[in-house]
Amino acid sequence: MPRVDHDARQVAVGEAAWRVLLREGPRGLSVRSVAAESGLATGSMRRSFPTQASLVAFCLDLVRRRVTGRIQALPTEGEPADIALRMLSELLPLDADRRMEMEVFLALGSLDPGDRELEAALTTAHADLADLCRRLVDALAPDAAERDGRTLHALLDGLALHLVRQPADASGEWAVDVLHGHLDSLG
Repeated sequence: MPRVDHDARQVAVGEAAWRVLLREGPRGLSVRSVAAESGLATGSMRRSFPTQASLVAFCLDLVRRRVTGRIQALPTEGEPADIALRMLSELLPLDADRRMEMEVFLALGSLDPGDRELEAALTTAHADLADLCRRLVDALAPDAAERDGRTLHALLDGLALHLVRQPADASGEWAVDVLHGHLDSLG
Protein backbone atom coordinates (compact mmCIF):
# COMPACT_ATOMS: atom_id res chain seq x y z
CA MET A 1 0.00 0.00 0.00
CA PRO A 2 1.49 3.41 -0.96
CA ARG A 3 2.55 5.74 1.83
CA VAL A 4 0.65 8.98 2.14
CA ASP A 5 2.70 12.13 2.58
CA HIS A 6 0.50 13.75 5.21
CA ASP A 7 2.26 17.11 5.06
CA ALA A 8 1.87 17.34 1.28
CA ARG A 9 -1.76 16.23 1.59
CA GLN A 10 -2.45 18.90 4.20
CA VAL A 11 -0.92 21.56 1.94
CA ALA A 12 -3.04 20.33 -0.99
CA VAL A 13 -6.13 20.50 1.22
CA GLY A 14 -5.14 23.99 2.39
CA GLU A 15 -4.78 25.11 -1.23
CA ALA A 16 -8.16 23.58 -2.05
CA ALA A 17 -9.64 25.50 0.88
CA TRP A 18 -8.11 28.70 -0.50
CA ARG A 19 -9.80 28.08 -3.87
CA VAL A 20 -13.15 27.45 -2.20
CA LEU A 21 -12.76 30.55 -0.04
CA LEU A 22 -11.87 32.80 -2.97
CA ARG A 23 -14.65 31.38 -5.14
CA GLU A 24 -17.46 31.11 -2.58
CA GLY A 25 -16.44 33.40 0.27
CA PRO A 26 -16.08 32.55 3.97
CA ARG A 27 -19.63 31.17 4.22
CA GLY A 28 -18.87 28.59 1.54
CA LEU A 29 -15.82 27.28 3.38
CA SER A 30 -16.69 24.00 5.04
CA VAL A 31 -15.01 20.65 5.56
CA ARG A 32 -17.48 19.17 3.07
CA SER A 33 -16.84 21.77 0.33
CA VAL A 34 -13.06 21.52 0.77
CA ALA A 35 -13.23 17.72 0.68
CA ALA A 36 -15.09 17.92 -2.63
CA GLU A 37 -12.60 20.46 -4.02
CA SER A 38 -9.60 18.37 -3.01
CA GLY A 39 -11.08 15.04 -4.14
CA LEU A 40 -11.04 13.53 -0.66
CA ALA A 41 -13.75 11.85 1.32
CA THR A 42 -15.15 13.97 4.13
CA GLY A 43 -14.01 11.31 6.61
CA SER A 44 -10.43 11.59 5.36
CA MET A 45 -10.59 15.35 5.74
CA ARG A 46 -11.87 15.05 9.28
CA ARG A 47 -8.81 13.00 10.29
CA SER A 48 -6.54 15.94 9.47
CA PHE A 49 -9.00 18.71 10.27
CA PRO A 50 -11.57 17.54 12.82
CA THR A 51 -13.26 20.94 12.91
CA GLN A 52 -13.81 23.80 10.50
CA ALA A 53 -11.80 25.97 12.90
CA SER A 54 -8.78 23.68 12.58
CA LEU A 55 -9.04 23.92 8.78
CA VAL A 56 -9.27 27.72 8.89
CA ALA A 57 -6.34 27.97 11.31
CA PHE A 58 -4.27 25.73 9.02
CA CYS A 59 -5.14 27.89 6.00
CA LEU A 60 -3.91 30.99 7.83
CA ASP A 61 -0.79 29.24 8.99
CA LEU A 62 -0.10 28.04 5.44
CA VAL A 63 -0.05 31.67 4.28
CA ARG A 64 2.35 32.55 7.10
CA ARG A 65 4.64 29.61 6.35
CA ARG A 66 4.81 30.40 2.63
CA VAL A 67 5.67 34.04 3.23
CA THR A 68 8.26 33.10 5.85
CA GLY A 69 9.83 30.58 3.49
CA ARG A 70 10.14 33.13 0.71
CA ILE A 71 11.67 35.69 3.04
CA GLN A 72 14.15 33.19 4.47
CA ALA A 73 15.23 32.22 0.94
CA LEU A 74 16.18 35.80 0.03
CA PRO A 75 19.82 36.88 -0.10
CA THR A 76 20.86 38.79 3.01
CA GLU A 77 23.83 40.70 1.67
CA GLY A 78 23.68 44.33 0.64
CA GLU A 79 22.46 47.58 2.10
CA PRO A 80 19.99 47.22 4.99
CA ALA A 81 17.34 49.29 3.16
CA ASP A 82 17.64 47.04 0.08
CA ILE A 83 17.40 43.91 2.19
CA ALA A 84 14.34 45.32 3.97
CA LEU A 85 12.67 46.25 0.68
CA ARG A 86 13.21 42.75 -0.71
CA MET A 87 11.80 41.14 2.42
CA LEU A 88 8.81 43.45 2.75
CA SER A 89 7.97 43.14 -0.94
CA GLU A 90 7.35 39.44 -0.33
CA LEU A 91 4.46 40.47 1.90
CA LEU A 92 2.79 42.63 -0.73
CA PRO A 93 0.34 41.13 -3.25
CA LEU A 94 2.50 41.96 -6.28
CA ASP A 95 1.81 38.78 -8.26
CA ALA A 96 -0.97 36.21 -8.53
CA ASP A 97 0.35 33.92 -5.78
CA ARG A 98 0.95 36.69 -3.25
CA ARG A 99 -2.38 38.28 -4.13
CA MET A 100 -4.15 34.99 -3.46
CA GLU A 101 -2.35 34.67 -0.12
CA MET A 102 -3.38 38.19 0.87
CA GLU A 103 -6.99 37.70 -0.20
CA VAL A 104 -7.13 34.48 1.82
CA PHE A 105 -5.54 36.16 4.83
CA LEU A 106 -7.97 39.09 4.70
CA ALA A 107 -11.02 36.87 4.24
CA LEU A 108 -10.10 34.50 7.05
CA GLY A 109 -8.99 37.35 9.28
CA SER A 110 -12.53 38.70 9.16
CA LEU A 111 -14.08 35.56 10.63
CA ASP A 112 -15.24 35.10 14.22
CA PRO A 113 -12.57 36.51 16.52
CA GLY A 114 -13.94 34.38 19.37
CA ASP A 115 -12.61 31.17 17.86
CA ARG A 116 -9.46 30.17 19.78
CA GLU A 117 -7.66 28.35 16.95
CA LEU A 118 -8.35 31.17 14.51
CA GLU A 119 -7.34 33.80 17.04
CA ALA A 120 -4.09 31.96 17.78
CA ALA A 121 -3.21 31.76 14.06
CA LEU A 122 -3.99 35.47 13.56
CA THR A 123 -2.00 36.44 16.65
CA THR A 124 1.02 34.45 15.48
CA ALA A 125 0.91 35.99 11.99
CA HIS A 126 0.53 39.49 13.43
CA ALA A 127 3.36 38.99 15.92
CA ASP A 128 5.67 37.60 13.21
CA LEU A 129 5.03 40.61 10.99
CA ALA A 130 5.43 43.08 13.84
CA ASP A 131 8.72 41.44 14.82
CA LEU A 132 10.01 41.52 11.24
CA CYS A 133 9.15 45.21 10.89
CA ARG A 134 10.82 46.01 14.23
CA ARG A 135 13.98 44.08 13.29
CA LEU A 136 14.21 45.72 9.87
CA VAL A 137 13.76 49.20 11.32
CA ASP A 138 16.31 48.39 14.01
CA ALA A 139 18.85 47.71 11.25
CA LEU A 140 18.05 51.11 9.69
CA ALA A 141 17.32 53.36 12.68
CA PRO A 142 18.03 51.59 16.00
CA ASP A 143 16.87 54.46 18.20
CA ALA A 144 13.36 54.41 16.77
CA ALA A 145 12.81 50.69 16.23
CA GLU A 146 9.72 50.31 18.41
CA ARG A 147 7.78 53.35 17.16
CA ASP A 148 8.90 53.16 13.55
CA GLY A 149 8.45 49.40 13.48
CA ARG A 150 4.76 49.94 14.24
CA THR A 151 4.57 52.64 11.58
CA LEU A 152 6.18 50.32 9.01
CA HIS A 153 3.80 47.53 9.98
CA ALA A 154 0.79 49.82 9.51
CA LEU A 155 2.15 51.12 6.19
CA LEU A 156 2.67 47.57 4.94
CA ASP A 157 -0.86 46.56 5.94
CA GLY A 158 -2.30 49.61 4.19
CA LEU A 159 -0.30 49.06 1.02
CA ALA A 160 -1.36 45.42 0.90
CA LEU A 161 -5.02 46.35 1.28
CA HIS A 162 -4.78 48.97 -1.48
CA LEU A 163 -3.06 46.51 -3.79
CA VAL A 164 -5.74 43.87 -3.25
CA ARG A 165 -8.45 46.42 -4.01
CA GLN A 166 -6.92 47.48 -7.32
CA PRO A 167 -7.47 45.39 -10.47
CA ALA A 168 -5.38 42.21 -10.49
CA ASP A 169 -3.59 43.20 -13.69
CA ALA A 170 -2.64 46.70 -12.45
CA SER A 171 0.97 47.36 -11.57
CA GLY A 172 1.96 47.40 -7.92
CA GLU A 173 5.21 49.27 -8.50
CA TRP A 174 3.71 52.38 -6.93
CA ALA A 175 3.46 50.50 -3.62
CA VAL A 176 7.08 49.36 -3.83
CA ASP A 177 8.05 52.99 -4.51
CA VAL A 178 6.11 54.15 -1.43
CA LEU A 179 7.74 51.47 0.68
CA HIS A 180 11.18 52.32 -0.71
CA GLY A 181 10.66 56.02 0.10
CA HIS A 182 9.62 55.20 3.64
CA LEU A 183 12.62 52.94 4.23
CA ASP A 184 14.95 55.62 2.84
CA SER A 185 13.50 58.13 5.29
CA LEU A 186 14.46 55.86 8.21
CA GLY A 187 18.13 55.47 7.30
